[in-house]
Amino acid sequence: MNLATDRLYEITPEAEAREYGGGIRVRIVRAGWFRPDAGGFFGVVPKPLWSRMVEADERGRILCRLNLLLVDSGGKRVLVETGTGERMRDKDRDIKGIEGGNPAVALKAVGVDPDSIDFVIVSHLHYDHAGGMVDTDGHPLFAHARYVVQREEAIAARGDELRLQGIMETEQLELVRAAGQLAEVHGEVDVVPGVSVLPTGGHTRGSQAVMIGEPGPGSEAGPPLRAVFFGDLIPTRWQLPVRWTSAFDDYPVEAVEVRQRLLARAIGEGWWCYFTHDPGALPVQLERTDKGTVAVRASAAGV
Repeated sequence: MNLATDRLYEITPEAEAREYGGGIRVRIVRAGWFRPDAGGFFGVVPKPLWSRMVEADERGRILCRLNLLLVDSGGKRVLVETGTGERMRDKDRDIKGIEGGNPAVALKAVGVDPDSIDFVIVSHLHYDHAGGMVDTDGHPLFAHARYVVQREEAIAARGDELRLQGIMETEQLELVRAAGQLAEVHGEVDVVPGVSVLPTGGHTRGSQAVMIGEPGPGSEAGPPLRAVFFGDLIPTRWQLPVRWTSAFDDYPVEAVEVRQRLLARAIGEGWWCYFTHDPGALPVQLERTDKGTVAVRASAAGV
């Protein structure tokens, strides 16, 4: 990635939006950059392995995108993820290498009105996914939207588990709740036709993936196309080796098992895959190599 030439905010052009079963249209909104610590991002994976795919800077950080999805279904508009927002201290933004991150600013910059959002799906409550739920004054950034979070994630955020203290966006969650805009869901739920949330656990107790496209009999051309947004269960294509868990995964054994099941379905059913922090071209389709590993088979053109 070259920050001198890559724009801070980008969106898939309307003419290049991906269409999935049921006429669901998806565009990618690049809402900025951040630089997580490489050791944390790859956990116990040795540097000689992960450094084949990505380089760390002089502070030991790797450059990642803040990818949001803008989904249109039957006259309803869904935003997936909210980025980092701008409520963080300048010192913390510097440590984490954040540039941009405000989802409303990103949408306006690419010509989308934040007030047009009907639902906001938050995969989990870490800062780089839920940090942009409200503005600096504590008001929901998406005034007309319902924010969709798994009940288990909300319960964990309000709990007293020592590991979670200070790393979940609990205050923002409660501000959204106070505004009457929080929708706590339990399990697999349809948000709008053709867009559903699928609890995965693994990364956090209540992490959820997003399934896009209505299943059905298909046509002579084949089954209807579907897509999946993994959240931080699989944050980039660099984590396609299923055992490459992150130090940020609260339940790594569960994460490996769920990854294995979802990747098998993604390959077997030809899903297109979106990664929340991948700086490369998205979406991608996957395949099983001769060695039994999972690899990218095809990428879509676009931002």
